[in-house]
Amino acid sequence: MADFDIYNDKLPKRVNNADRKPTIAQLKAALTAGDATTFTTARLNSMTEIDLINACRTRGYTVNTTL
Repeated sequence: MADFDIYNDKLPKRVNNADRKPTIAQLKAALTAGDATTFTTARLNSMTEIDLINACRTRGYTVNTTL
């Protein structure tokens, strides 16, 4: 569900529209690194962006925004 990132994946890029951090890929990477058994690929694909952010916050994971 959250594979399409409307703020960071749109084409063409607008110069005056800044990218938002963290991206969905960065959130998924942080959750996978933190607990790969709980956050499988199937589970991550079923989560929305808000779900991904909430999971990182509640578990205290740091999201690397320089992927």
